[in-house]
Amino acid sequence: MIRYLSHTEIDQEKWDLCLEQASNSLVYGYSWYLNQVAPNWEALVLDDYHAVMPLTRGRKYFISYLYQPFFTQQLGVFAKIQLSQELISEFIANVPSKFKYFDISLNEQNYFLSEKFRLIKRKNYILNLNRPYDKLVKDYNNQAVRNLKKAKKHDLELKAIQFKEVVIFYRIHKSIVTQGVKAENYQSLENLMEVAWKRGKLFSKGVYSKSGELLACGSFLMQKGRIIFLIGTSSASGRENGAMHFLMDSIVFQFANHKMLFDFEGSEIPGIARFYKSFGAIKTHYFRLKMNRLPWLLRLLK
Repeated sequence: MIRYLSHTEIDQEKWDLCLEQASNSLVYGYSWYLNQVAPNWEALVLDDYHAVMPLTRGRKYFISYLYQPFFTQQLGVFAKIQLSQELISEFIANVPSKFKYFDISLNEQNYFLSEKFRLIKRKNYILNLNRPYDKLVKDYNNQAVRNLKKAKKHDLELKAIQFKEVVIFYRIHKSIVTQGVKAENYQSLENLMEVAWKRGKLFSKGVYSKSGELLACGSFLMQKGRIIFLIGTSSASGRENGAMHFLMDSIVFQFANHKMLFDFEGSEIPGIARFYKSFGAIKTHYFRLKMNRLPWLLRLLK
């Protein structure tokens, strides 16, 4: 039986055990992650936490809704039993009717069809690192090879960096294209990164010029054989010098020949998607799920 639980009713220890044993486990679904990006999250739970679905709820104008938190690519149903289209459909059908609107992302193993919901296919890019580096690099395209030659020519240097420096650098160089991300969202991100770092789930790298200028940087999550590119960017000078390709190639080199997936977190922006594909990453898909049960006047406004 699927039960709806408020935040205080969730057994977070059992929740995380389900995530740990789930075949489709992702770091976004763990309680410690959700507690930072959606502090009042609720849940649907099958039996004794055999399968779970976080409900990242919000409330505005006395209306409850579900939303996809910033810096959280995929959620949906996670299960330590066999996933099926019927099980996913059953979970979705049990979302309480009090949620009049939702716009959420399921995970790549949550496949189902329904005429009641609007389903939008989203792209992700994954690179399997279970090969030697010299084999992986052969799948790089000409763009990646050219930029790595630029980086080598400019003697770029890779160093460990504090995650707070990554956030500051990102805000400076991405402010134009991330205007919808508010100061409190970045604070939640920093809180999340601190928790992940203390748990040994986060590392950050910076690429520097010979003169010591920071050209590019990124923070990466690690969980159950998956490295996720959480956040990062380059400066204008970094783009000219191939710094971001240098950074990503260093991750491929470090973890090559390991049973790990490099998850670039995808993008619907063609230029960013081309960047991820340049490393030989394979396109996968997950669904964004939308439902509007608002009163008819509010529905029109939404």
